[in-house]
Amino acid sequence: MNKSEKIRNIRAKIDEIDLKILNLISERKDLVTEIVKFKNRNQIIDQERISKILESLDVEASKRGIPRALVRKLWEGMIQSFISYEEELFNKSKN
Repeated sequence: MNKSEKIRNIRAKIDEIDLKILNLISERKDLVTEIVKFKNRNQIIDQERISKILESLDVEASKRGIPRALVRKLWEGMIQSFISYEEELFNKSKN
């Protein structure tokens, strides 16, 4: 197998993982959609929970040999995106 074939094979595996991640994000979105129904506007951002999530992920990333900064950056972006999504849902439900 030459380098190009190896690259194609690895990329195909990455594409499969991306779809799995997308499915999990879809599940997370469904749960966020459900939970926002029970929140007040001031409950959308829960800094204590965010800190606990990130601290837990730091530990789990370390166990797996994943750079902590990589995981933090990904989750901080995801958390911020879901906060925006919750705010959008909250605003729609109040109109």
